Amino acid sequence: MERPLVALLLVCAAASVAGKPKPPAAKAPSAVEKPIQAAFRAAFGKSDSVVLKKQGQLNEDIEYTPGELIDAPFGPVLLSPGEVENASHVNSGKLAIVYLKPAEKGFEIVKKFVPAMETGSFGKIVDWSVNRSLGNLPIVTVNGAGNWQGYSCSTATMIELTPDGPKQLVTLPMTYDNSGAVQGKAPTQINGRIDNIQPGRGFDMVYFAGSKEFKEHYVRSRDGYALAGGAKSKMQTC
Repeated sequence: MERPLVALLLVCAAASVAGKPKPPAAKAPSAVEKPIQAAFRAAFGKSDSVVLKKQGQLNEDIEYTPGELIDAPFGPVLLSPGEVENASHVNSGKLAIVYLKPAEKGFEIVKKFVPAMETGSFGKIVDWSVNRSLGNLPIVTVNGAGNWQGYSCSTATMIELTPDGPKQLVTLPMTYDNSGAVQGKAPTQINGRIDNIQPGRGFDMVYFAGSKEFKEHYVRSRDGYALAGGAKSKMQTC
């Protein structure tokens, strides 16, 4: 039986459509790069991490990663912690500080300090914080710690982000613990904290040793912070 012409045309059209290859699926748009990733890429050439080989006097291989992007009064500043690969006790952790400016494709480098700070042991810093209550400019406090033959100590180094570059203001002893070194004696354990901040003028270090407490006052000068009256710290260190 002959098919009606209209039906035949419909069948041919359906076959033609079925045999035609489907267009490729549209690709999902790539994720937008975050500001911290764009800043790190401007500073180091990659957006996630980078290893710098044979750095400094110890010829260390250091892996830097994105840390924090600070909005300073003079422009964006990138903080990037650096960890030493295959580190031993002698290797300090790093913190890179890179001054940037906005550009068409993210950021451009203004000044680069790699590293700006070294502290701690076994290739790591402990952490850092940014404080804006000490003065007109942001201050980065970098914490480092280590163990030496049963003695454990930690410090905090304040770095002011000035328009000309990072400026180290003071390194404060924060904790002391000799419990790993003494035998048959009560250990000495001291913990400190910053208190009574007077912006642009100074602050107190308050130390607690068991039930005992003592304070030391630091005064700001053009060069940084120092103990009032040129006094020597009573805080024990490693």
